[in-house]
Amino acid sequence: MAPIDTLILESFAWTPHIETAAEIAITRAREGERVGFVFLNTDNPDDLSRIVRGTRNKFLGFSYKNKLRRLYKLLRKNGVTILHSRRLSENTVRDITGFAQNAPLNLEQLKEYDYKGAALGLAAASSLISKTGLSQPSLSEHQDLLRRYLHAAATSFEESLLILKEAKPQRIISFNGRFACAKGIFEAARQLSIPSFYHERGATFEKYAIHSKPVHDISYQRSEVKRHWDQADASRDKLGHQFFTLRREGHGIGWTSFTTQQTRDLVPENIEKRKIVYFSSSDDEIAAVGNLVKQPIFPNQQAAIRFLIDWTNKSPNTQLIIRVHPHLQKKSAIDLHWWLSLEERNVTIIPPASSVDSYALMDWSDIVLSYGSTAGIEAAYWGKPSVLLGDSLYRGLNCVYEPISEDEITGLLDQQALPALPKNNCLPYGCYFLSHGIKYTYYQPKNLFTGQICGTRLTTEPDWLSSARKLIPMNTLSRIKRVLFPKHLG
Repeated sequence: MAPIDTLILESFAWTPHIETAAEIAITRAREGERVGFVFLNTDNPDDLSRIVRGTRNKFLGFSYKNKLRRLYKLLRKNGVTILHSRRLSENTVRDITGFAQNAPLNLEQLKEYDYKGAALGLAAASSLISKTGLSQPSLSEHQDLLRRYLHAAATSFEESLLILKEAKPQRIISFNGRFACAKGIFEAARQLSIPSFYHERGATFEKYAIHSKPVHDISYQRSEVKRHWDQADASRDKLGHQFFTLRREGHGIGWTSFTTQQTRDLVPENIEKRKIVYFSSSDDEIAAVGNLVKQPIFPNQQAAIRFLIDWTNKSPNTQLIIRVHPHLQKKSAIDLHWWLSLEERNVTIIPPASSVDSYALMDWSDIVLSYGSTAGIEAAYWGKPSVLLGDSLYRGLNCVYEPISEDEITGLLDQQALPALPKNNCLPYGCYFLSHGIKYTYYQPKNLFTGQICGTRLTTEPDWLSSARKLIPMNTLSRIKRVLFPKHLG
């Protein structure tokens, strides 16, 4: 095998992540690097592209492998070497099976469960939490899915080891690093002392980013916010202000907006007490990332909430209002029930589906609290005293209060007129999240989840159907499909 400078290993065929990998490969190949690309043949439960829905699509031959064939053709055309997964030995397959079958059924023990020195139990826990939407999933109830994650992660690790030992690249690049299969790739590179880089979405869907450390390493990300600010041009203040204005106007910017179903200026009625508003976080992404996140006081958000409720019960002239993150509508009913069960005399719960206006809620509050939610820094920008109870990318900007003990929290909340911190201290965060990343050259995104690369849309449909689309009008093709495959067969 010819020497390789950069090897891109992937276990996700998602759009836009697979197209981002292709963008990076083509860019580096055209710059003169020797670039290799491999897609690992693992059963990845997180890869939605592998799921073919409906009898009709299965019969017609839809498959993520069609997407990969189109990708390989495009990469070869641009000088990228395609590598393929290696067949594992029978002994290795037995090791993987034993690892998956003998997993502990306790979440904390799972996070410490290693495979040949690779932290794959932690990665499986992270994927399981995101997949189920549960902050504390029952491992016995989800045992089959857990075993799939562990088997896939260990397979990804072993296949990556074989490929890396053979290819001997100068560096690797892969997606994200948190999920079970992705973690297997990075753990293999770590054991072989091969430098690793992580690709992820940029500030907007027109951009991507490449990181030298895990994307969930909050300390690293804070340094990136500062570096971006220090290197930004004279437009940085304008960009910083624009981020907060756009967010308030309902623009999701790098993701979908969670305020589109809210009623402008709507706030709870008949609350005359001092108002402490807590904005909850949707924190499944950081629930199992090891020491990449360092919480200063509480081990998790639920512990922080219990402390706040205890404090409120001793403060009869204060009302604690908890705005449950709108994204929890799509998460676990068990977790949602926990939040809704907190309501009592001095505690008001605003459910995730409520039409209460989050920004009006900030304006209406006396103090805003968060565990790391973007709402914490947004409240600070809009002139409210904001108290941060967890780790966050905006810690250290001197835009929110950052207590490091329960006594310090109490001292802040007991102040009847806690002043807001300087608004302009929020601007580095806003500038970063509106403008960081590399603009795509070869990938043309249409939105967050669709686009074309080099004029080609990487689809899962079979070649014959793609050809038919060019020859037969779309409405005629749709009528043929409806006749051959009625709705009850879909």
